Amino acid sequence: MDEKELKKLLGENIRRIRKSRGLTQDIFSEKIGIEPSSLSNIENGKSLPSTQTIINIQQQFSVTPNEIFEIDYLRNNKYLDEAIFSALKELDVERKRVLYKIVKAIGVGV
Repeated sequence: MDEKELKKLLGENIRRIRKSRGLTQDIFSEKIGIEPSSLSNIENGKSLPSTQTIINIQQQFSVTPNEIFEIDYLRNNKYLDEAIFSALKELDVERKRVLYKIVKAIGVGV
């Protein structure tokens, strides 16, 4: 995953946290000590939040690091394919055979 995609996904997580609290960008940014324009840039994937901003989000909203950094890139088909093929390359031949049988059993046209 490149930096651009990371910024985008991290921004989406922060936007989700803000919206789940029912807060506008103005109020959320005030509570975490940054300018609304900075928050907008973070949420839109134009910039990464500082370490202090992340700490402030965690403290102000009782958010775990997982909630901020959970990058669910496996929702994206491109990254899911890459993750599957990467994992597949690491398997020995016997495990590949087992995986093939599983895939075939669930009805995928192999």
